[in-house]
Amino acid sequence: MRSFRSSGTGRRDAADGQSMYTTQSGRYTPAQRPRRVSMSGGAFADGAGTVGPAVTPDPAETNLFRSRSVSAESALSNKQRLRISKEEMKQGKRLAKVIQQEAKVEKRALESAVRELAELQKLQKYAVKEEAKTNVAYGHALHKFHQEELVFLAAQAKFERARADLTAHEDAREAAREHAQQATEMLQEKTREVERLRAQKAADDREREAKIRQLKGKA
Repeated sequence: MRSFRSSGTGRRDAADGQSMYTTQSGRYTPAQRPRRVSMSGGAFADGAGTVGPAVTPDPAETNLFRSRSVSAESALSNKQRLRISKEEMKQGKRLAKVIQQEAKVEKRALESAVRELAELQKLQKYAVKEEAKTNVAYGHALHKFHQEELVFLAAQAKFERARADLTAHEDAREAAREHAQQATEMLQEKTREVERLRAQKAADDREREAKIRQLKGKA
């Protein structure tokens, strides 16, 4: 539907630097609405803190330590080896508990992200309904405007009231369209984050269980 609004109304004035949505009356416009913020990030944005590529030791350094251990172990007595082995098992169990606790935290983070995703979907659903309502209202207003335009010369005052009404509905429609678009973009962004977290958690869970099994001496 084509609008007959004056091109000079509410548009940017190069001389005074006004926004295209501001008016001298100071009424609320879509440009004044707060912009959305990023929905990505968080504690697990770059992976888990106890497993995964970010915490994998340097292979060369690990091999060096292993070589030193093998070399030194030949000079130890059975009692010394047993004492060191018990201490390593004790440390391994403590580390396993830390890893298990982080698994619970990561699970809660995923659950929280899924809840946010559900809320964003509700917001999208509401925004789409509002967009449909404003489109209908805008269509009625525009139809009325066209009718009043036909008798403009005979009823100029009535025409001006219809034009003001159209302006209000057009602003509302524009705001609703932008809101609906932003809601969908936020939903898409959160969906990507959830999918990444699910894939990350799947990998972390497997690495975590393998590491726990190794630390407990079951490997």
